[in-house]
Amino acid sequence: MLETVEKVTAFIEQYRLLPAEGEIIVAVSGGIDSLCLLHILHRLCGPGKQYPGVTLHVAYLDHRLRGAEGERDAERVAQLAAAWGLSATIGSIDVPALARTEHRSLEDAARAARYRFLRQVAQGRLIAVAHQADDQAETLLLHYLRGGGLTGMVGMMPRQYDIIRPLLTLTRAETATYCREWNLTPLEDASNNDPRFLRNRVRHEMLPLLESLNPGIRATLLRSAEVTRVDLDWIEEQVTWLWPRIVRSAGLEALALDVDRLWKLPPSLQRHLLRRVTETLCAGQSPLELRHYRLIEELCQRPADGEERILHLPGQLIAARRLNLLTVERRSVKGEQRVFSAAQETLILPIPGRVVVPGTGWIAHAGQLGGTDLEQMREALAREDQAALWQLLPSRSHTVYIDSESIGLFLQVRTRQSGDRIQPLGMVHEKKVQDVLVDQHVPRAERAQTPLFFSATHCVWVAGVCIDERVKLTSTTRGIIRLAIESTTDIDAR
Repeated sequence: MLETVEKVTAFIEQYRLLPAEGEIIVAVSGGIDSLCLLHILHRLCGPGKQYPGVTLHVAYLDHRLRGAEGERDAERVAQLAAAWGLSATIGSIDVPALARTEHRSLEDAARAARYRFLRQVAQGRLIAVAHQADDQAETLLLHYLRGGGLTGMVGMMPRQYDIIRPLLTLTRAETATYCREWNLTPLEDASNNDPRFLRNRVRHEMLPLLESLNPGIRATLLRSAEVTRVDLDWIEEQVTWLWPRIVRSAGLEALALDVDRLWKLPPSLQRHLLRRVTETLCAGQSPLELRHYRLIEELCQRPADGEERILHLPGQLIAARRLNLLTVERRSVKGEQRVFSAAQETLILPIPGRVVVPGTGWIAHAGQLGGTDLEQMREALAREDQAALWQLLPSRSHTVYIDSESIGLFLQVRTRQSGDRIQPLGMVHEKKVQDVLVDQHVPRAERAQTPLFFSATHCVWVAGVCIDERVKLTSTTRGIIRLAIESTTDIDAR
Protein backbone atom coordinates (compact mmCIF):
# COMPACT_ATOMS: atom_id res chain seq x y z
CA MET A 1 0.00 0.00 0.00
CA LEU A 2 2.93 2.36 -0.63
CA GLU A 3 0.76 4.25 -3.11
CA THR A 4 -1.68 5.27 -0.34
CA VAL A 5 1.16 6.53 1.87
CA GLU A 6 2.66 8.48 -1.03
CA LYS A 7 -0.76 10.03 -1.70
CA VAL A 8 -1.12 11.13 1.92
CA THR A 9 2.49 12.37 2.04
CA ALA A 10 1.97 14.49 -1.08
CA PHE A 11 -1.16 15.97 0.52
CA ILE A 12 0.73 16.73 3.74
CA GLU A 13 3.47 18.46 1.75
CA GLN A 14 1.02 20.38 -0.44
CA TYR A 15 -0.72 21.95 2.55
CA ARG A 16 2.26 21.96 4.95
CA LEU A 17 0.22 20.06 7.54
CA LEU A 18 3.04 18.84 9.78
CA PRO A 19 5.51 21.00 11.69
CA ALA A 20 9.25 20.47 11.32
CA GLU A 21 9.40 19.47 14.97
CA GLY A 22 7.07 18.88 17.88
CA GLU A 23 4.31 16.60 19.10
CA ILE A 24 0.93 16.35 17.41
CA ILE A 25 -2.23 14.88 18.91
CA VAL A 26 -3.89 12.10 16.88
CA ALA A 27 -7.62 11.66 17.51
CA VAL A 28 -8.25 7.89 17.50
CA SER A 29 -11.63 6.24 17.85
CA GLY A 30 -10.34 2.83 16.78
CA GLY A 31 -12.47 2.82 13.63
CA ILE A 32 -11.18 2.22 10.09
CA ASP A 33 -10.32 5.83 9.29
CA SER A 34 -8.58 6.76 12.54
CA LEU A 35 -6.67 3.46 12.59
CA CYS A 36 -5.49 4.16 9.04
CA LEU A 37 -4.49 7.71 10.03
CA LEU A 38 -2.52 6.59 13.08
CA HIS A 39 -0.73 3.82 11.19
CA ILE A 40 0.29 6.10 8.30
CA LEU A 41 1.49 8.87 10.62
CA HIS A 42 3.37 6.29 12.71
CA ARG A 43 5.17 5.16 9.53
CA LEU A 44 6.01 8.76 8.59
CA CYS A 45 6.88 10.40 11.93
CA GLY A 46 9.76 9.78 14.30
CA PRO A 47 13.52 9.27 14.27
CA GLY A 48 14.82 7.86 10.98
CA LYS A 49 11.51 8.46 9.19
CA GLN A 50 10.29 11.11 6.73
CA TYR A 51 9.39 13.55 9.53
CA PRO A 52 12.04 12.74 12.16
CA GLY A 53 11.24 15.69 14.42
CA VAL A 54 7.52 14.90 14.78
CA THR A 55 6.19 12.73 17.60
CA LEU A 56 2.65 11.40 18.08
CA HIS A 57 0.30 11.34 21.07
CA VAL A 58 -2.93 9.33 20.88
CA ALA A 59 -6.18 10.77 22.29
CA TYR A 60 -9.39 8.75 22.75
CA LEU A 61 -12.67 9.93 24.28
CA ASP A 62 -15.39 7.57 25.55
CA HIS A 63 -18.70 9.40 25.04
CA ARG A 64 -20.51 6.99 27.40
CA LEU A 65 -23.07 6.23 24.72
CA ARG A 66 -22.25 2.50 24.55
CA GLY A 67 -21.68 1.47 28.16
CA ALA A 68 -19.17 -1.32 28.73
CA GLU A 69 -18.44 -1.52 24.98
CA GLY A 70 -17.09 2.04 25.01
CA GLU A 71 -14.90 1.24 28.02
CA ARG A 72 -13.50 -1.85 26.26
CA ASP A 73 -12.72 0.22 23.15
CA ALA A 74 -10.90 2.79 25.29
CA GLU A 75 -8.77 0.00 26.76
CA ARG A 76 -7.99 -1.43 23.32
CA VAL A 77 -6.90 1.96 21.97
CA ALA A 78 -4.63 2.42 25.00
CA GLN A 79 -3.14 -1.05 24.41
CA LEU A 80 -2.61 -0.28 20.71
CA ALA A 81 -0.81 2.97 21.51
CA ALA A 82 1.42 1.18 24.01
CA ALA A 83 2.20 -1.61 21.52
CA TRP A 84 3.32 1.02 18.97
CA GLY A 85 5.38 2.86 21.55
CA LEU A 86 3.11 5.93 21.61
CA SER A 87 1.89 7.94 24.59
CA ALA A 88 -1.87 8.26 25.00
CA THR A 89 -4.57 10.13 26.88
CA ILE A 90 -7.88 8.33 27.43
CA GLY A 91 -10.84 10.44 28.47
CA SER A 92 -14.50 9.88 29.34
CA ILE A 93 -17.50 12.19 29.43
CA ASP A 94 -21.24 11.68 29.86
CA VAL A 95 -22.43 13.09 26.54
CA PRO A 96 -26.18 12.47 27.17
CA ALA A 97 -25.90 14.50 30.39
CA LEU A 98 -23.93 17.20 28.55
CA ALA A 99 -26.61 17.38 25.85
CA ARG A 100 -29.28 17.98 28.51
CA THR A 101 -27.19 20.54 30.41
CA GLU A 102 -26.15 22.57 27.36
CA HIS A 103 -29.47 22.10 25.48
CA ARG A 104 -27.76 20.50 22.47
CA SER A 105 -28.66 17.56 20.27
CA LEU A 106 -26.85 14.33 21.15
CA GLU A 107 -24.80 14.58 17.94
CA ASP A 108 -23.81 18.21 18.56
CA ALA A 109 -22.96 17.54 22.20
CA ALA A 110 -20.73 14.60 21.22
CA ARG A 111 -18.88 16.73 18.70
CA ALA A 112 -18.44 19.62 21.15
CA ALA A 113 -17.21 17.27 23.87
CA ARG A 114 -14.77 15.58 21.51
CA TYR A 115 -13.08 18.80 20.37
CA ARG A 116 -13.09 20.24 23.88
CA PHE A 117 -11.29 17.10 25.08
CA LEU A 118 -8.81 17.13 22.19
CA ARG A 119 -7.89 20.76 22.83
CA GLN A 120 -7.44 20.10 26.53
CA VAL A 121 -4.99 17.35 25.62
CA ALA A 122 -3.30 19.40 22.89
CA GLN A 123 -2.70 22.59 24.90
CA GLY A 124 -2.07 24.53 21.69
CA ARG A 125 -0.45 21.72 19.68
CA LEU A 126 -1.81 20.52 16.33
CA ILE A 127 -4.59 17.91 16.31
CA ALA A 128 -4.82 15.35 13.48
CA VAL A 129 -8.30 13.99 12.75
CA ALA A 130 -9.26 11.22 10.32
CA HIS A 131 -11.82 12.90 8.06
CA GLN A 132 -11.60 11.57 4.50
CA ALA A 133 -13.20 12.43 1.15
CA ASP A 134 -16.49 10.61 1.83
CA ASP A 135 -16.80 12.47 5.13
CA GLN A 136 -16.29 15.64 3.11
CA ALA A 137 -19.16 14.77 0.76
CA GLU A 138 -21.43 14.04 3.74
CA THR A 139 -20.38 17.29 5.42
CA LEU A 140 -21.23 19.28 2.29
CA LEU A 141 -24.72 17.76 2.20
CA LEU A 142 -25.21 18.49 5.90
CA HIS A 143 -24.23 22.11 5.28
CA TYR A 144 -26.64 22.33 2.35
CA LEU A 145 -29.42 21.00 4.58
CA ARG A 146 -28.65 23.51 7.31
CA GLY A 147 -27.86 26.45 5.04
CA GLY A 148 -24.17 27.13 5.66
CA GLY A 149 -23.44 29.82 3.04
CA LEU A 150 -20.14 29.94 1.13
CA THR A 151 -18.10 28.56 4.01
CA GLY A 152 -20.47 25.61 4.25
CA MET A 153 -20.23 25.00 0.52
CA VAL A 154 -16.45 24.43 0.67
CA GLY A 155 -16.69 21.92 3.52
CA MET A 156 -13.73 20.96 5.67
CA MET A 157 -10.30 22.44 4.97
CA PRO A 158 -7.02 20.48 5.12
CA ARG A 159 -6.09 22.77 8.01
CA GLN A 160 -8.41 24.88 10.13
CA TYR A 161 -6.65 26.66 12.96
CA ASP A 162 -5.23 23.81 15.09
CA ILE A 163 -6.99 20.95 13.23
CA ILE A 164 -5.25 19.08 10.40
CA ARG A 165 -6.86 16.48 8.12
CA PRO A 166 -4.18 14.41 6.32
CA LEU A 167 -6.70 11.86 4.95
CA LEU A 168 -8.96 14.24 3.01
CA THR A 169 -7.28 12.98 -0.15
CA LEU A 170 -8.45 9.38 0.46
CA THR A 171 -11.87 7.74 0.17
CA ARG A 172 -13.45 5.47 2.78
CA ALA A 173 -12.83 2.52 0.46
CA GLU A 174 -9.12 3.37 0.36
CA THR A 175 -8.79 3.58 4.16
CA ALA A 176 -10.62 0.24 4.47
CA THR A 177 -8.33 -1.37 1.88
CA TYR A 178 -5.27 0.02 3.67
CA CYS A 179 -6.39 -1.54 6.98
CA ARG A 180 -6.96 -4.92 5.31
CA GLU A 181 -3.55 -4.82 3.59
CA TRP A 182 -1.79 -4.11 6.89
CA ASN A 183 -3.93 -6.54 8.94
CA LEU A 184 -5.26 -3.74 11.11
CA THR A 185 -8.43 -4.73 12.97
CA PRO A 186 -10.72 -1.72 13.45
CA LEU A 187 -13.18 -1.43 16.31
CA GLU A 188 -16.86 -1.58 15.41
CA ASP A 189 -18.92 1.34 16.72
CA ALA A 190 -22.66 0.66 16.56
CA SER A 191 -23.37 4.40 16.85
CA ASN A 192 -22.13 4.77 13.25
CA ASN A 193 -25.45 3.23 12.19
CA ASP A 194 -27.65 4.99 14.76
CA PRO A 195 -30.42 6.84 12.86
CA ARG A 196 -30.67 9.41 15.69
CA PHE A 197 -27.57 11.03 14.18
CA LEU A 198 -28.29 13.12 11.07
CA ARG A 199 -24.90 12.30 9.53
CA ASN A 200 -25.77 8.59 9.57
CA ARG A 201 -29.04 9.24 7.75
CA VAL A 202 -27.16 11.30 5.14
CA ARG A 203 -24.61 8.48 4.76
CA HIS A 204 -27.00 5.54 4.64
CA GLU A 205 -30.15 7.08 3.13
CA MET A 206 -29.55 10.38 1.35
CA LEU A 207 -26.27 9.63 -0.45
CA PRO A 208 -27.46 6.26 -1.87
CA LEU A 209 -30.60 8.01 -3.16
CA LEU A 210 -28.52 10.74 -4.83
CA GLU A 211 -26.18 8.13 -6.30
CA SER A 212 -29.17 6.45 -7.94
CA LEU A 213 -29.76 9.77 -9.75
CA ASN A 214 -26.08 10.61 -10.32
CA PRO A 215 -23.56 7.77 -9.77
CA GLY A 216 -20.77 10.35 -9.55
CA ILE A 217 -22.46 12.56 -6.95
CA ARG A 218 -19.55 12.37 -4.48
CA ALA A 219 -17.05 13.62 -7.05
CA THR A 220 -19.57 16.26 -8.15
CA LEU A 221 -19.91 17.56 -4.58
CA LEU A 222 -16.14 17.74 -4.12
CA ARG A 223 -15.66 19.46 -7.49
CA SER A 224 -18.32 22.04 -6.63
CA ALA A 225 -16.62 22.71 -3.31
CA GLU A 226 -13.29 23.30 -5.07
CA VAL A 227 -14.87 25.82 -7.45
CA THR A 228 -16.49 27.67 -4.55
CA ARG A 229 -13.24 27.69 -2.55
CA VAL A 230 -11.63 30.02 -5.13
CA ASP A 231 -14.30 32.66 -4.45
CA LEU A 232 -14.09 32.18 -0.70
CA ASP A 233 -10.28 32.53 -0.78
CA TRP A 234 -10.64 35.95 -2.41
CA ILE A 235 -13.16 37.06 0.21
CA GLU A 236 -10.88 35.81 2.99
CA GLU A 237 -8.06 37.95 1.59
CA GLN A 238 -10.32 41.02 1.77
CA VAL A 239 -11.28 40.19 5.36
CA THR A 240 -7.60 39.84 6.27
CA TRP A 241 -6.88 43.27 4.78
CA LEU A 242 -9.88 44.84 6.56
CA TRP A 243 -9.29 43.20 9.94
CA PRO A 244 -6.83 45.75 11.42
CA ARG A 245 -9.01 48.59 10.10
CA ILE A 246 -12.21 47.33 11.74
CA VAL A 247 -11.06 45.37 14.81
CA ARG A 248 -10.05 47.84 17.51
CA SER A 249 -8.81 45.23 20.02
CA ALA A 250 -8.60 41.45 20.05
CA GLY A 251 -8.18 38.96 22.88
CA LEU A 252 -8.84 35.27 23.32
CA GLU A 253 -12.28 35.88 24.87
CA ALA A 254 -13.39 39.24 23.46
CA LEU A 255 -12.98 41.40 20.35
CA ALA A 256 -14.09 45.00 19.80
CA LEU A 257 -15.11 46.39 16.38
CA ASP A 258 -15.56 49.89 15.01
CA VAL A 259 -19.28 50.02 14.18
CA ASP A 260 -19.08 52.94 11.70
CA ARG A 261 -16.36 51.28 9.63
CA LEU A 262 -18.06 47.89 9.83
CA TRP A 263 -21.35 49.33 8.66
CA LYS A 264 -19.75 50.97 5.59
CA LEU A 265 -18.69 47.57 4.26
CA PRO A 266 -20.80 45.61 1.75
CA PRO A 267 -23.07 43.12 3.59
CA SER A 268 -21.02 40.17 2.33
CA LEU A 269 -17.79 41.47 3.87
CA GLN A 270 -19.62 42.50 7.06
CA ARG A 271 -20.83 38.97 7.61
CA HIS A 272 -17.59 37.25 6.66
CA LEU A 273 -15.71 39.52 9.07
CA LEU A 274 -18.21 38.73 11.83
CA ARG A 275 -17.83 35.04 11.01
CA ARG A 276 -14.07 35.28 11.47
CA VAL A 277 -14.55 37.17 14.75
CA THR A 278 -16.80 34.42 16.12
CA GLU A 279 -14.55 31.68 14.70
CA THR A 280 -11.67 33.24 16.61
CA LEU A 281 -13.65 33.06 19.85
CA CYS A 282 -15.09 29.59 19.23
CA ALA A 283 -11.99 27.56 18.31
CA GLY A 284 -12.42 27.90 14.55
CA GLN A 285 -16.14 27.08 14.34
CA SER A 286 -18.53 30.02 14.02
CA PRO A 287 -21.98 29.30 15.50
CA LEU A 288 -23.70 32.12 13.58
CA GLU A 289 -26.58 31.55 11.16
CA LEU A 290 -28.44 34.03 8.96
CA ARG A 291 -30.83 35.10 11.72
CA HIS A 292 -27.90 35.91 14.00
CA TYR A 293 -26.23 38.12 11.39
CA ARG A 294 -29.51 39.99 10.98
CA LEU A 295 -29.81 40.51 14.74
CA ILE A 296 -26.26 41.89 14.88
CA GLU A 297 -27.05 44.18 11.95
CA GLU A 298 -30.12 45.51 13.79
CA LEU A 299 -27.94 46.10 16.84
CA CYS A 300 -25.45 48.11 14.76
CA GLN A 301 -28.21 50.20 13.12
CA ARG A 302 -29.61 51.47 16.40
CA PRO A 303 -28.73 55.05 17.43
CA ALA A 304 -25.48 55.38 19.38
CA ASP A 305 -27.08 57.01 22.42
CA GLY A 306 -24.59 55.80 25.04
CA GLU A 307 -26.83 53.04 26.39
CA GLU A 308 -25.33 49.55 26.22
CA ARG A 309 -27.45 47.03 24.33
CA ILE A 310 -26.74 43.31 24.61
CA LEU A 311 -27.49 40.42 22.27
CA HIS A 312 -27.12 36.78 23.37
CA LEU A 313 -25.77 34.50 20.63
CA PRO A 314 -25.13 30.75 20.38
CA GLY A 315 -21.74 29.34 21.34
CA GLN A 316 -21.82 31.20 24.69
CA LEU A 317 -21.28 34.50 22.86
CA ILE A 318 -22.55 37.95 23.80
CA ALA A 319 -22.57 40.94 21.43
CA ALA A 320 -22.72 44.33 23.16
CA ARG A 321 -23.14 47.71 21.44
CA ARG A 322 -22.10 50.91 23.19
CA LEU A 323 -21.57 54.12 21.22
CA ASN A 324 -19.35 53.27 18.23
CA LEU A 325 -18.04 50.01 19.64
CA LEU A 326 -19.39 46.50 19.07
CA THR A 327 -17.86 43.99 21.48
CA VAL A 328 -18.24 40.24 20.93
CA GLU A 329 -17.33 38.21 24.00
CA ARG A 330 -17.29 34.52 24.84
CA ARG A 331 -18.93 33.86 28.18
CA SER A 332 -17.00 31.66 30.57
CA VAL A 333 -18.06 28.03 30.73
CA LYS A 334 -20.24 27.35 33.76
CA GLY A 335 -18.08 27.36 36.86
CA GLU A 336 -15.07 28.77 35.02
CA GLN A 337 -13.40 31.78 36.59
CA ARG A 338 -11.88 34.60 34.55
CA VAL A 339 -9.26 35.87 36.95
CA PHE A 340 -6.35 37.32 35.02
CA SER A 341 -4.90 40.79 35.03
CA ALA A 342 -4.63 42.82 31.85
CA ALA A 343 -0.89 42.17 31.76
CA GLN A 344 -1.50 38.38 31.71
CA GLU A 345 -4.02 38.46 28.89
CA THR A 346 -3.26 36.57 25.67
CA LEU A 347 -4.07 38.66 22.61
CA ILE A 348 -4.81 37.51 19.08
CA LEU A 349 -2.64 39.23 16.46
CA PRO A 350 -4.14 38.84 12.96
CA ILE A 351 -1.90 38.92 9.89
CA PRO A 352 -1.84 41.72 8.92
CA GLY A 353 -2.71 43.50 12.13
CA ARG A 354 -1.57 45.20 15.32
CA VAL A 355 -2.47 45.00 19.01
CA VAL A 356 -1.49 46.92 22.12
CA VAL A 357 0.12 44.51 24.61
CA PRO A 358 -1.37 45.49 28.01
CA GLY A 359 1.00 46.47 30.78
CA THR A 360 4.11 46.53 28.57
CA GLY A 361 4.23 49.84 26.74
CA TRP A 362 4.54 47.98 23.43
CA ILE A 363 2.41 47.65 20.28
CA ALA A 364 2.82 44.36 18.37
CA HIS A 365 2.66 44.41 14.55
CA ALA A 366 2.43 41.64 11.95
CA GLY A 367 2.42 42.04 8.17
CA GLN A 368 2.68 39.85 5.08
CA LEU A 369 5.39 40.83 2.60
CA GLY A 370 4.44 40.83 -1.05
CA GLY A 371 5.16 42.24 -4.48
CA THR A 372 8.68 43.07 -5.64
CA ASP A 373 10.16 42.92 -2.14
CA LEU A 374 9.01 39.33 -1.69
CA GLU A 375 10.33 38.23 -5.09
CA GLN A 376 13.74 39.82 -4.45
CA MET A 377 13.97 38.14 -1.06
CA ARG A 378 13.00 34.76 -2.47
CA GLU A 379 15.75 35.09 -5.08
CA ALA A 380 18.31 36.10 -2.45
CA LEU A 381 17.26 33.20 -0.20
CA ALA A 382 17.49 30.73 -3.08
CA ARG A 383 21.02 31.98 -3.85
CA GLU A 384 21.86 32.09 -0.14
CA ASP A 385 23.09 35.62 -0.83
CA GLN A 386 23.56 36.96 2.70
CA ALA A 387 24.68 40.43 1.56
CA ALA A 388 21.53 40.93 -0.48
CA LEU A 389 19.41 39.63 2.39
CA TRP A 390 20.92 42.06 4.88
CA GLN A 391 20.19 44.88 2.45
CA LEU A 392 16.60 43.78 1.90
CA LEU A 393 16.01 42.81 5.54
CA PRO A 394 17.97 45.28 7.66
CA SER A 395 18.80 43.89 11.10
CA ARG A 396 16.89 45.64 13.88
CA SER A 397 16.20 44.23 17.32
CA HIS A 398 12.55 45.31 17.18
CA THR A 399 11.82 43.88 13.69
CA VAL A 400 12.19 40.30 12.47
CA TYR A 401 11.15 38.25 9.43
CA ILE A 402 9.85 34.68 9.62
CA ASP A 403 8.59 31.96 7.27
CA SER A 404 4.81 32.36 6.84
CA GLU A 405 4.29 28.63 6.21
CA SER A 406 5.31 27.89 9.80
CA ILE A 407 2.30 29.69 11.30
CA GLY A 408 -1.44 30.04 10.66
CA LEU A 409 -3.80 32.97 10.04
CA PHE A 410 -2.92 34.69 13.28
CA LEU A 411 -0.44 34.75 16.15
CA GLN A 412 -0.93 35.06 19.88
CA VAL A 413 0.91 37.69 21.90
CA ARG A 414 1.38 37.86 25.66
CA THR A 415 4.01 38.31 28.32
CA ARG A 416 6.08 35.50 29.80
CA GLN A 417 4.53 32.73 31.87
CA SER A 418 6.23 30.02 33.89
CA GLY A 419 7.32 27.13 31.68
CA ASP A 420 7.45 29.07 28.37
CA ARG A 421 10.12 27.68 26.02
CA ILE A 422 11.68 28.61 22.68
CA GLN A 423 14.25 26.99 20.38
CA PRO A 424 16.62 29.93 19.78
CA LEU A 425 17.94 30.42 16.26
CA GLY A 426 20.81 28.03 15.55
CA MET A 427 20.03 25.69 18.45
CA VAL A 428 18.74 22.11 18.23
CA HIS A 429 16.94 22.07 21.59
CA GLU A 430 14.42 24.31 23.34
CA LYS A 431 15.37 26.55 26.29
CA LYS A 432 13.28 28.20 28.92
CA VAL A 433 12.43 31.76 27.91
CA GLN A 434 13.48 32.84 31.39
CA ASP A 435 16.98 31.42 30.76
CA VAL A 436 17.18 33.10 27.35
CA LEU A 437 16.35 36.47 28.88
CA VAL A 438 18.98 36.02 31.60
CA ASP A 439 21.62 34.86 29.08
CA GLN A 440 20.93 37.94 26.95
CA HIS A 441 21.30 40.19 30.00
CA VAL A 442 17.77 41.57 29.75
CA PRO A 443 17.22 43.62 32.94
CA ARG A 444 14.96 41.91 35.47
CA ALA A 445 12.45 44.80 35.34
CA GLU A 446 12.05 44.38 31.56
CA ARG A 447 11.61 40.58 31.51
CA ALA A 448 7.98 40.71 32.68
CA GLN A 449 7.21 43.35 30.02
CA THR A 450 8.79 41.63 27.02
CA PRO A 451 6.12 40.59 24.46
CA LEU A 452 6.20 36.95 23.33
CA PHE A 453 4.74 35.91 19.95
CA PHE A 454 3.27 32.39 19.63
CA SER A 455 1.99 30.21 16.79
CA ALA A 456 -0.52 27.46 17.58
CA THR A 457 2.32 25.17 18.61
CA HIS A 458 5.21 27.17 20.08
CA CYS A 459 6.84 30.53 20.78
CA VAL A 460 8.17 32.09 17.56
CA TRP A 461 9.73 35.34 18.86
CA VAL A 462 10.86 36.73 22.17
CA ALA A 463 10.56 40.34 21.04
CA GLY A 464 13.86 42.15 20.81
CA VAL A 465 15.79 39.02 21.85
CA CYS A 466 15.56 36.01 19.48
CA ILE A 467 13.37 34.14 17.00
CA ASP A 468 12.70 30.40 16.97
CA GLU A 469 14.83 28.14 14.77
CA ARG A 470 11.65 26.56 13.34
CA VAL A 471 10.42 29.80 11.72
CA LYS A 472 13.67 31.00 10.13
CA LEU A 473 13.84 31.92 6.44
CA THR A 474 15.34 29.21 4.23
CA SER A 475 16.01 28.60 0.54
CA THR A 476 12.54 26.98 0.29
CA THR A 477 10.65 29.89 1.91
CA ARG A 478 7.62 30.92 -0.13
CA GLY A 479 5.99 33.56 2.09
CA ILE A 480 7.45 35.99 4.61
CA ILE A 481 5.88 37.58 7.69
CA ARG A 482 7.31 40.78 9.19
CA LEU A 483 6.94 41.02 12.97
CA ALA A 484 7.71 44.17 14.92
CA ILE A 485 7.16 45.89 18.24
CA GLU A 486 6.81 49.65 18.65
CA SER A 487 6.88 51.68 21.85
CA THR A 488 3.61 53.41 22.73
CA THR A 489 5.67 56.44 23.78
CA ASP A 490 6.98 56.72 20.22
CA ILE A 491 3.38 56.76 18.97
CA ASP A 492 2.39 59.44 21.48
CA ALA A 493 5.35 61.63 20.44
CA ARG A 494 4.28 61.80 16.81
